[in-house]
Amino acid sequence: MLILKNLLRRKVRTALSVLGIAIGIAAIIAFNAVASGFKESLNQYARETGAHLMVLVRDVPSAEYSRISREEADEIARMDGVLESSGSTFYMMMMKGFPAFILFGREPDGRPMQRYRNREFRGELVRAEDELLLGSEAAQKLKKNVGDEIELFDRKKFRVVGIYTVGTVWENVGAVVHLRVVQQKLRMGDSIQLAFIYLKDPATRERTKAEIERRFPHLVAVRSEELAGNFENLAYIDWFVWVVSLIAVAVGGLGVLNTMLMTVSERTREIGTLRAVGWSCRRVLGLVLSEGVLISVVGGALGLVAGWLGAELLIRWAPKGYLGTFYSVTLFMKAMAVALGLGFVGTLYPAFRASRLSPIEALKYE
Repeated sequence: MLILKNLLRRKVRTALSVLGIAIGIAAIIAFNAVASGFKESLNQYARETGAHLMVLVRDVPSAEYSRISREEADEIARMDGVLESSGSTFYMMMMKGFPAFILFGREPDGRPMQRYRNREFRGELVRAEDELLLGSEAAQKLKKNVGDEIELFDRKKFRVVGIYTVGTVWENVGAVVHLRVVQQKLRMGDSIQLAFIYLKDPATRERTKAEIERRFPHLVAVRSEELAGNFENLAYIDWFVWVVSLIAVAVGGLGVLNTMLMTVSERTREIGTLRAVGWSCRRVLGLVLSEGVLISVVGGALGLVAGWLGAELLIRWAPKGYLGTFYSVTLFMKAMAVALGLGFVGTLYPAFRASRLSPIEALKYE
């Protein structure tokens, strides 16, 4: 009760300190949830193909820089235990009304093409180079239906033979074409960017992964559920998000430090009285630390809620289908740990200063 009473003496100051912490924690939650949402959607995209492994060039910033020759892809397909190896390409292009429009190149007979034929699919799958599958969000924006034509790069016309909906949000604002269409556009020859590997026995995944990387040291075989972790660009995004978030949190920590310093200064005589009636240095230290930590706990809790709301509002304001969110218990725990750490560190000096006050000098303080 004494801790709460002390904080409520200066309601505005305490509220501003809580707000500072809350804003910093909200930034951590919102930015990380959106960044994690994109990474999770990439892993979901890989999982939905059903592939056991995905092969690409090692240490590329993103898949668009990967090039696997046809000879390498064919040799992987002939390896013991491999049921199917299906090539994949993609091309990101500009289109009016779309921040980005992605063309996914697929082999017509490959399993990655078959995944689009689900309960919500309408039409037929791509068989020819002038045919195209359109994502449901893209079809809605372009006001296209099965049988319509769409003009893409170089004024080339494609006939919409099917409209699909899948679980990966940004796939639904793109299109699927014959593998050779993207190869020709990017002048790749017959090379591919990714190879989706399907195994006869999933239990052999680790052995097959090791064998692929032994034969082709410049390639890496990635478990489908871990695809996002293979790209350097995404690691840089994580680093940037945390730097920006921690800057915001540091501002809140300075607010706690300032509040507690002013509180100690204003309560010098009170602290002197407590020391005079028998309070130990440790007890005074604990009192002031508890006040700072309480500010951080309340600010942190509010920040978790504000961060969730902020992230959801952000994806609603963003063009539909491009952003998603992903929340984890680990993220919330990290955010609260940061809040508690700031409260403790920001209050440590004022608390130490209060605990070292001489009762006689404190009682003389005006």
